This record gives sequence, structure tokens and C-alpha cells, in this order.
Amino acid sequence: MNIEIAWDLWPEMIFWGVLGINALCLLAYGRQIHLWTKRLSQAPKPNQEELIRSDVSNWITVVIPCRNEAENLPSLLSDLAQQTCPIEILVVDDHSSDATIEIAKTAGVKCISNQAHGKKAALRQAHGKVKTPWMATLDADVRIGTDWAKSMMQCIQNNQSGEDKETQAILGTVRIEAKPNSHWQRFQSLEYGCLMAWIEGGVSSGTLAMGSGANSVYRTSTYPANELHENQASGDDAYALLAIKNNNGKIIWNSQRSAFVTTQPVQGWSELWQQRARWASKTVDGSDRETTTTGWIVAAVHFALILAIISGVACSSRGIAGILALFAAKGMMDRRLVSTAVDRYALPLKRLDLIRFPWRYAALVWGSWWHLLRGQVKWKGRKL
Repeated sequence: MNIEIAWDLWPEMIFWGVLGINALCLLAYGRQIHLWTKRLSQAPKPNQEELIRSDVSNWITVVIPCRNEAENLPSLLSDLAQQTCPIEILVVDDHSSDATIEIAKTAGVKCISNQAHGKKAALRQAHGKVKTPWMATLDADVRIGTDWAKSMMQCIQNNQSGEDKETQAILGTVRIEAKPNSHWQRFQSLEYGCLMAWIEGGVSSGTLAMGSGANSVYRTSTYPANELHENQASGDDAYALLAIKNNNGKIIWNSQRSAFVTTQPVQGWSELWQQRARWASKTVDGSDRETTTTGWIVAAVHFALILAIISGVACSSRGIAGILALFAAKGMMDRRLVSTAVDRYALPLKRLDLIRFPWRYAALVWGSWWHLLRGQVKWKGRKL
């Protein structure tokens, strides 16, 4: 009789043990969110932009690596043509099978063909062609406002004197453009906004070397072109910025909203999982300590939740109540970060988004790591 009672207690004992693991993971997760929101609050806030000097011609060359971007490239080239400050433009075609190169040439933009393969090779080749003091990288699928170049040039000017003269990179925010009535697009916008909040705060505090190649400006003379390794199908920004940080170069974040770029959300879960799996691969391949730590904490929190769900099924109503309590606790932590991102980046938000977010974000993490662990992650048809 006693043995039977002991065996009957095992499922509940395991469940409570798993709840304890979840509690520890959530404490670590909550500590990270507190750190992220605190340092973002200390980062420079957007303010009224000053006039820039008149002698800024040929300061920036905008490099656009392209592979089959005939659908997106015309919009970006139109945005660049309407800039309120003069810029140079260089398109690098990476063996496109569509009309990408013809579109660039028709627009009167300088275009070269990638002699090797991949985005990093395209950037290395472009770097050898840039004659301006600064080199910007934009993805072909982003949109920018008319004052994007002006804002970047102002940031350059503000960081060229005194102790800041060695600034080597200036980064800007990337937003996902979401239709206000699409809960799927709003989720992507909010999730990416949380990522931006972590990155901007980390860069501004000097503890993180991370950004997006979709909105970056580098000092041409110190751009680490030789550090762009080919053993990953993406991650040029991560390699470049980490190399700059390791060489004690200064990285600045341009917080002005005129420096924002926007990109489109993906269509479905499979594409989103693939995208995030590519990014997660950077947390275990040459990343700095904070990026690696953050990746493992986020993974631990969400895999602990899986264990709670599996073990909680055997505990009937108490198990379900425990699972809901875990998601409620995580939701409160997520809410703080989401609210910070909404205010900082002017993101669309509806009341139900805060309830849906923890569940959807869990599905995002689970699916991304499943793709990564199975080795099924690809970029532009190339397997990582």
C-alpha cells in the first residue's frame, strides 16, 4: 500500500520540481528585462535635430547587397533619391535570377556584380569601391524617410570631435511595419521592438556590440571587411560590430526617429521560425558574452515552460492552474518590455496583444530552436 501511494505521488512531485525550475528561470529572465529597460531609459532620447553643415557632400555611400530583390529595390531607390542630403549609392548584385541588376541600372545607380557568393562577400567587394568617409548598409526590402541621411550625417558630426573622434559605427532602429488591424503583424512588430529595446540599450551603455545590417553606418577606413566570415549564411552585422568592439572602436546608436527604417512582416510561422533560427545561431558562434547569455536565458525560460506543460498534464486541474500561473508571471515581465518598446518606437498596440504575446512568443522560441537543432535553417536558398 505504501509503495503504491509513493508511486502515485511521483507525477505531482515532478511537477512541483519543474515549477521550481521555472521559478528560477523566470527570476533570471525578469532580472534581464529589468536591466534592459533600465539602461534603455538612460539612453539618449530623440530630440529636435540640429542643422547640419553645408559641406557634407559625398560623406556617405549607401551599399545595398541584393539577391533577387526586383520587387523591393525600386521603393528603396526612390526613397534614396528623395533624401534631403546628398549621398552616393552602390548596389551589389549577388547573382540574382530576376531583374534586380536591370532595375538598378535603369534608376541610374552604380551597380556591380558580386564576384564571389553571399552577402559578406558582396560587402567586402563593395568596401573596396567606396570612396566616401562613411559607408552605410541598407537591406533592399527596407523603407526610409526623406531625412534618414540627414539624421545619420548629423549623428556623425556630433561624434567627430574630442574623445568621440574614434567613432567607427553608427546604428539605427529597424521597425516592422504592421497594419493596425492585423494581430499577426502587430505581434511581429512588438516582438521585434523588444529586440530593438534590448539592443539599443546595450549599445548605448557600451556593453553590447549588436545591430542590424539593415540600418548601419560605418567609418570606411576602419570597416572590418576581412572579419566577415563565410561559415554562416547571415550575420555580417554581428561579425563587423564585434570586431569593432574587440578593437576598442566606439559604436553609437542614433535614436532619432528620422533615422528609423521600416521593413515588412513575414507571412507565416514557418518563415518567422527560419528567420529567428538564423539569428539564434549567432548566439553560439562568436557572439559577445551578453548575446550568448541572453540567448540561453530566453531558451531556458521557454523550454522550462514545455517541461511544466508536459508534467502538469498528469496533475489535472492543479497542473493547469500552475501552467497558467507561469504564463501570467512571464506575461507581466513581457508587458514591461513590450510597453517600453511601444513608447520608444511608436508601435501599434491593442489590449489583447499583451495577453497573446507570451503564448505567441513561446511558440516563436520553440519553433526557432526546433529548426536550428534540426539543421534546417536556410537563407536565400543557402543552408547554414
